[in-house]
Amino acid sequence: MANYHYHNFKSIDESIEKKNFLITKAAVQKRTVDINILLNRLKLEKKTEIKQKIIYYSLTISLLFLMGVFITIAR
Repeated sequence: MANYHYHNFKSIDESIEKKNFLITKAAVQKRTVDINILLNRLKLEKKTEIKQKIIYYSLTISLLFLMGVFITIAR
């Protein structure tokens, strides 16, 4: 028996056998992970994070310095 779930009336067979087959098929497929790739990605993320922090702090310090200069000139 076909079940109509979508607006275009595509029939979907919801048998238990197909559901179990899809679950076991997904469980059987395994991916290999290279630890070196993960470590390199982590190192690159740390480097970019450190660069962003340095840029943020240098902009903050330069902003404070310029505000101090303008305050002393305004007096």
